[in-house]
Amino acid sequence: MIKSNVNLRQIGAFFLILLINFNVLAGHEKSTGDITASNLVVSFYERVFINKEGNIRAVSEQFLHKDYIQHNPYVATGREAFIETVGDWLKNESVSIKREIKRVITQDDMVVLHVHAYDTRKSTPGSAGVDIFRVHNGKIIEHWDVWQKIPSNMSHDNGML
Repeated sequence: MIKSNVNLRQIGAFFLILLINFNVLAGHEKSTGDITASNLVVSFYERVFINKEGNIRAVSEQFLHKDYIQHNPYVATGREAFIETVGDWLKNESVSIKREIKRVITQDDMVVLHVHAYDTRKSTPGSAGVDIFRVHNGKIIEHWDVWQKIPSNMSHDNGML
């Protein structure tokens, strides 16, 4: 039998470090120049939907690719369609509508935002949404989303967010 000073705890620690490093590398996101895809998407979302900056055209031209592809069935595809449709939505949206990004998940060129939207004037829990963005050459080129109203009474206490 070969005698070794390595114990099971050391072997376990080695594999734990290996596993952590593998997961960090596997979840690595692509950088789009000086900014990561997640930072780009979060900055865009905050400026348009959270801070509701007035000049949606300037923000959209900064963040959206000229060939922007939209999968939301209520918005036509293209950057111009986004500017017109979302610009109108935000102009008519009550200032009491708030959005909070709860989670940001990134894989390569895809960024997923888990979002809570609610009306501060109402006691209803609002809606939970998932926005998915694809980034290409430092711009958002594609978008999908799904939204669901949060029921007041749920079959569990886990929440949706």
